[in-house]
This record gives sequence, C-alpha cells and structure tokens, in this order.
Amino acid sequence: AAGGAGTAGATGGGAGGGAVPAAATSVKIGQPATVDFADKTAKVTTKLEITVTGVEVGSVQDFTAAKLSIGDLGGRTPMYVSYTIKNLGDASLSFTAPDAKFVLFDTTGKKGLNVFTAAAPLPKCTSAKFQGLAKGAEVKGCTIISTPGNTPAAVGYTDLVDPLKLQASWTK
Repeated sequence: AAGGAGTAGATGGGAGGGAVPAAATSVKIGQPATVDFADKTAKVTTKLEITVTGVEVGSVQDFTAAKLSIGDLGGRTPMYVSYTIKNLGDASLSFTAPDAKFVLFDTTGKKGLNVFTAAAPLPKCTSAKFQGLAKGAEVKGCTIISTPGNTPAAVGYTDLVDPLKLQASWTK
C-alpha cells in the first residue's frame, strides 16, 4: 500500500473490546519476529523478519500541516507504526504490500483501522517500497492506523488465512 494523501479508508473492524488477541509469537517493540507472508494476487509466498521499531501518536494537524486530506477520522487518533521488514525467502516482493497485515490495538482491546492515503507521503510516516525486495534485503517504513483511544497497547501482524488471528505481536 503506497503512502500519501487522499481518502481515509479502513480494513478490518474497529469494534470489539477486551483483551488483545494472543499471537503465536509475542515480542517487545524493537525485537524481530518471523512471520509467513502470502499474496494470492501476486502469487508470492515467503518468510519475513519484521521488527516494529516504534509506535507514535499522531494528530490530524500532522496531515493539515503537510497539506494532506485524510477525510473524517470520526474522532479517532492516527498512530504511526514504524517497522523494518526483511525478506528471508527466495520470492521477490514486487507488487505486494506486506505492511497491509499490520493491526494495532488500544488499551481496551479495540482494533484500529488502517488509514489509506493515495497521493503524496506524510513526512512523519512514509510507507516502504517493496518492489524488487529480494532475499536478504530489508526495507524500513511506517503505516498509519487510527484508534478510538490515544494509547496503543500492541501491534500485531495477522495470520495468512484468518485475519482475526495474529502471527506476531509487539508490545512496549
């Protein structure tokens, strides 16, 4: 998913409450976790080493200062999830978006909504470019997820088959 200005959209649900779902691998922010990645459209499967390097609370003012429109967030808070993704497998990641499988949960267990933007990147949070990411190569990027609260509890990476299950999670 390319970064930039444009429309706000969502994947997944914003509902739910309670605890953050358990993940197959749970680590602290700054530590790597290995996950499986598949893109059925691009017919790519590989293993990735992902390190969530930080979660920063953003603001609508970040977008207006950069002259970017994200539409109405409905009182939700944008969160900037920074990461490093290393391709451990033989498949090239061209025409894939492994960052689309990130999810964020607030302290009440509510899942955030991915904020999709379309034209120019937000200076505080720019998506990675995955084209041609071959075995052993890594890329750094940031994805924007909005939450009902302003305190992030955990970042997750969803399962290949069931987007409600987590392969990995990162907490402070």
